[in-house]
Amino acid sequence: MFERIDRLRDELERAKMRRAEAEARVKVCESKLKEAENNQIISEVAKRKLRPEELAKLLQIAADGRLEALLSGNPVEGTANVNDADLGKDYDESEETGYEES
Repeated sequence: MFERIDRLRDELERAKMRRAEAEARVKVCESKLKEAENNQIISEVAKRKLRPEELAKLLQIAADGRLEALLSGNPVEGTANVNDADLGKDYDESEETGYEES
């Protein structure tokens, strides 16, 4: 008499288990993505040999909404002494070694 209800309960339990497994996979994927993003950020900062102060200054400029104007060459108040490192310009290894590879 209650066979249909029992089947529906079983189906509900299986669906809940699948949902829990899917949620666990989502958390793993989110964690892997976050780790990859963090590694990329660290790599970009290291590649440009930014000091923590330079990175903080760059992030503050971006947070204040001044980065777009600065990158387009427009003068921006409070950034008169920003150098190329502050903008995340690619690091030129020849500057450090004194010679360029040919």
